[in-house]
Amino acid sequence: MTKASRDLDLRKLEIFYWVAELHSFSLAAEHFSLRQPTVTAHVKSLEQQLGSRLFRRFGGKFELTDAGRLLFEKAGAVLQLKNQTLAALDRIQGKVEGELRVGGSNVPGEYILPGLLGTFVARFPDVRPMLRIGDSAMIVSAVLDGTLELGFTGFRTHDARLSYHKRWQDEMVVAVPANHPWAGLKQVPLRDLGKHPFIAREAGSGTLRSFLQFMVKRGQDPAKLLKVGMELGSTAAVKEALMEGLGFSILSRAAIRREVQYGLIKELRVQGLDLTRPFYQVTHRDRPLAPVPRAFTQFLSRAPRAHLWQDMQDS
Repeated sequence: MTKASRDLDLRKLEIFYWVAELHSFSLAAEHFSLRQPTVTAHVKSLEQQLGSRLFRRFGGKFELTDAGRLLFEKAGAVLQLKNQTLAALDRIQGKVEGELRVGGSNVPGEYILPGLLGTFVARFPDVRPMLRIGDSAMIVSAVLDGTLELGFTGFRTHDARLSYHKRWQDEMVVAVPANHPWAGLKQVPLRDLGKHPFIAREAGSGTLRSFLQFMVKRGQDPAKLLKVGMELGSTAAVKEALMEGLGFSILSRAAIRREVQYGLIKELRVQGLDLTRPFYQVTHRDRPLAPVPRAFTQFLSRAPRAHLWQDMQDS
């Protein structure tokens, strides 16, 4: 490798990083407001400069090569240093502009944060939010490794490196299809949950974890009480399975608001069980917030705490 080839272009490195992070050339193009062929050209140019393939392509998909994985890992550290340097300069100048890297578990990520980010950007038009959605475990991991500056999750860990702040209140309910035997009920006894197939989220889901903790506190063994019919990777998939009549689930009221409104899904409570839980804001304790995420947390503290659900009538 020549000396010239070792002088990495930071712009090309950043584009490569986000192609790998988003697993998509087209999404990376949207992220940088570029055309997809331009992104592809930057990556090819970087490969030529390094004299090594970074992606292995097969069919319409691709994966990182060994060299690509190494570069992705190192690029993350380089870009984090870049962001910290720019943030330090912004702090001196008092600016609120640039990227806002925030993540949310399924419910806050899909049903709460988009609207709040829109209001925030209307106030600070030079901010560009980047919202990642994943299960709570994934968001916590991203905050730990610095990929995200702010996370919002349905549960908190005991990791001393993280700082948690209660941000919103949520309520979980039993969700059933409109033609389910429970559809006309307001509540169902806990012991009856094993009578129908349970549609579960994946193990990293904050909603599932919170519900299981509630059951354990009541002295119930979830493995014995629940008859898990399937495990799905997103709330959207669970709702589709519900509407197909494949069982029942436990979901946030915020997540099924529209389906309940249109009569596609019915909601009810578990008799004698309060399934309210908080959503937490999570940050890295030893990593000071840059001006943009700090401004966003201040905005959230001042924003009205809108209800995430409508009151259940006659409850």
